Amino acid sequence: MKIEIYRHSETQPWTYSQLDIRQRELAQNISQGEEATLLLSELAPVITRGRRTPSTDLLTPSLRGHTEVLDIDRGGLATYHGPGQWVAFPIHRLEDSVGDSRGVHKVICKLLGAAAEVGRLYCETVEIRSGAELGVWNAQGKFAAAGVHIENGILLHGIAINGFRTPESFAGLRPCGLDLPVSYLLNEADEYRFSQLGTQIIDALFRALAPNHSKPARNASFAAVESGKSHDLQQSCS
Repeated sequence: MKIEIYRHSETQPWTYSQLDIRQRELAQNISQGEEATLLLSELAPVITRGRRTPSTDLLTPSLRGHTEVLDIDRGGLATYHGPGQWVAFPIHRLEDSVGDSRGVHKVICKLLGAAAEVGRLYCETVEIRSGAELGVWNAQGKFAAAGVHIENGILLHGIAINGFRTPESFAGLRPCGLDLPVSYLLNEADEYRFSQLGTQIIDALFRALAPNHSKPARNASFAAVESGKSHDLQQSCS
């Protein structure tokens, strides 16, 4: 399995639309026999609306002028992505991930389990909830949300894990249709700790979805892969 890391900046924007194009390119490559790729992104501010999102979940009509709003094909409701949050898309054959080409519930459980594993590095109390409150929660609120789409047996989309709050984070939005708090694993913006969180997410997802693959090297530099270069983790393991 390979990994690609993309990070938004003012000089090098990385939007959800770009991420969506890239995940579909990778899915096409996988359908032709290439190996799976984990896409890890810090995105430009965006609100994505899943297939079941009611219009009432956007609380601020003027929001459209400040934050991009996109309708996408994953399950779930509306949520926010942007700076301070890691979005992980493991583009992978579903059968390879969970041993079942129809195992959507299984892969959701694995994604949430990986997020909970990471959360326990930061919080004493972490729980996975189901139903309307699907996601991973700590004592302060929900810090991770999952939503997937299966196309030709290949997993698209994935999980988002909140690192730190920014002024745009979840503003004017009822995330996942809930009037419940959103939480963060970091108290403030800290580049070192945020990059460390990204590495922890990679490790947890590899343990959950690709246990037979070599794990990524912990000494790999996030700065070295911010340009989005693909890295073969089997060749870079420590």
